[in-house]
Amino acid sequence: MGLSRADWGPGGFDQFRSDRDEDEVYEESGDPVGVESGLPDPVRAAAVRAVVLVAVTLVLVMVAVLCSLAQVWLALPMVLAAVAGTVVTTWGVLDVWVTRQMWNQRNGVVSTPSSVARERRAFRRRHG
Repeated sequence: MGLSRADWGPGGFDQFRSDRDEDEVYEESGDPVGVESGLPDPVRAAAVRAVVLVAVTLVLVMVAVLCSLAQVWLALPMVLAAVAGTVVTTWGVLDVWVTRQMWNQRNGVVSTPSSVARERRAFRRRHG
């Protein structure tokens, strides 16, 4: 019941290959040169920190639950660690938002009016 080349359409499996990837030049960070990333570096660093904190906190919570179910002495310290981890993780997630706001303020993101704003301005000019 496997897939044959015909199952993938006219291009076969080759439609998923990209020969141009071999010719691209990459920076030390692993990003292709000339391709702008979605997030600025400080925001990306804060997001990575937040993801790591969330992962660690989820592990702490899971261990706390399992220790509580097993009625092991480690349950109380793990619950306290999970509570502390939740506080720290909340700070980490808020740090992403604050860092993004600060980056936008300092680097002057260019704002263009939306189509709704253009329609309202045109309406005011016609009727005002």
